[in-house]
Amino acid sequence: MRDRYKAGQLEREGRRRTIANGKSRFIRRQVGFSLVFFATLMSLLYFFSGRTRSNLIACLAVLPVGILGGYLEARWRWRDITKEEAGSRY
Repeated sequence: MRDRYKAGQLEREGRRRTIANGKSRFIRRQVGFSLVFFATLMSLLYFFSGRTRSNLIACLAVLPVGILGGYLEARWRWRDITKEEAGSRY
């Protein structure tokens, strides 16, 4: 019982810290993680699937889609974080 209370308290503290740091920082960090992940994934796929021009074009075309996905996910997660914080106040 006590551990569950402590976990909930730490989770609320993390949400408050994230909100205090700001929306733009949160979104930049999530997009940065997405950029690193997709750049690594696309470079590995390019080198291990054969280095042809069509593979390079496909990897370069998918990279912006991954970054856009990271941006949209960050916005959705931010909305969820702010809703949870507003709900926990009452």
